[in-house]
Amino acid sequence: MALRSLPLASLAGVAFVVAAAGGGYVLVRDADVLALRLPTQVLAPTQRSPESPREAVEHFQCNRCHVVPGLEPVSARMSENCVTCHQAITAGRLDLWYKAAEVERWKGHLTHLMRTPDLGSLNQRVKRGWLTSWLQAPHVVRPLYGATMPRMKIGPKDAELIADFFAVTEQESAEPARGDAAAGRALYAQNACASCHFRGDFPLASLRYGAQEFNSPSARRRAPDLRHVRDRMSLAQLRNWLTDPHRILPGTQMPTFPFTPRQVEDLVAFLSEPLPEVAAVPRPRYRPRMLEREVHYPEVAQKLSRQLCFHCHSDMRRPGDQGPGNTGGFGYDGASLDLATRAGIVRGVKRDGQFRGLPDRLEDGTPRLVAALLARQGELEGHFQLEVLGMPLGLPPIPEEEIDLVFTWIEQGAPE
Repeated sequence: MALRSLPLASLAGVAFVVAAAGGGYVLVRDADVLALRLPTQVLAPTQRSPESPREAVEHFQCNRCHVVPGLEPVSARMSENCVTCHQAITAGRLDLWYKAAEVERWKGHLTHLMRTPDLGSLNQRVKRGWLTSWLQAPHVVRPLYGATMPRMKIGPKDAELIADFFAVTEQESAEPARGDAAAGRALYAQNACASCHFRGDFPLASLRYGAQEFNSPSARRRAPDLRHVRDRMSLAQLRNWLTDPHRILPGTQMPTFPFTPRQVEDLVAFLSEPLPEVAAVPRPRYRPRMLEREVHYPEVAQKLSRQLCFHCHSDMRRPGDQGPGNTGGFGYDGASLDLATRAGIVRGVKRDGQFRGLPDRLEDGTPRLVAALLARQGELEGHFQLEVLGMPLGLPPIPEEEIDLVFTWIEQGAPE
């Protein structure tokens, strides 16, 4: 069966057979890789105000990063899905259409969005109050994972609808912990829990895009910071998790320890102890500096726009998904911002019906693009600016020297 005999649009998500050059046939799995070469639908939200749980989950495109039981499709097609695309690259599934050397180069760069939490048993792992608050103001839960829940335009009603969809109803009861916290602390040390988990002792300020910490062993990268467990999980949920984590989340890298019921209670008592309060004071905002040299677009493109930004802010002519920052998605309207080309950056964001160009500045004079890069630093710790959405969305902040590079280029007039 010749490949050209099938309509390209019909190939996504099916298996097909192509004729090999030397005779015979080759079975090609997962033909959704073709979707990366095809035009995509405009993904801007169409439901202005979700009224049902399903509408809310579809509006905010939870299946763009997660497998969502109950949606069709449970996972967005590859051209719209960061995680499945990254998984396809690491599995070598793009070799049919892309040069093997390119695929190998990409593999070496991929550290983020390789796997996202299964949402099927979410109602057994988090409390409703925590979930609805966190959806509106997401902070880092797994410090070494790198990717975080993106900050979306989710209001209280939206958060409640999403919690309804996943049947998250658990609330903390008034029951006190029944175990011995001191004995739980000893068990925590004896079983080397700190070899994977942090407990409020990780310096988030040290995390930057491309940091070596993100190359830690998989179990350590995916382990949550246990400073949040008291807020995230009820005592009953924590008790069930410590007893048999694989029953709740098949495939988890959390080992099943042979804890006795008494030991489980001791660990629950220890983990639910409040940690010392840390003053929620945002770090002073970094002030970018002008470099003492001329910066040209190819350096900006190589460091930033063509390596990172274009995933969400793509050239309008690029086949496949053009990103939530361009045509829209994740609950956001399209901003028509193309950061994949110099012309697109210079044209700027579309607001009130017209492109703003460079430099589009805030009231304090900071270029809006630079302000977005700076805002992401505080968002890791849950500090948000109402007027600025931190970038890169859902990923660690870029290094300050690269912010300096972008700032200098803009202030120099964006030279070619």
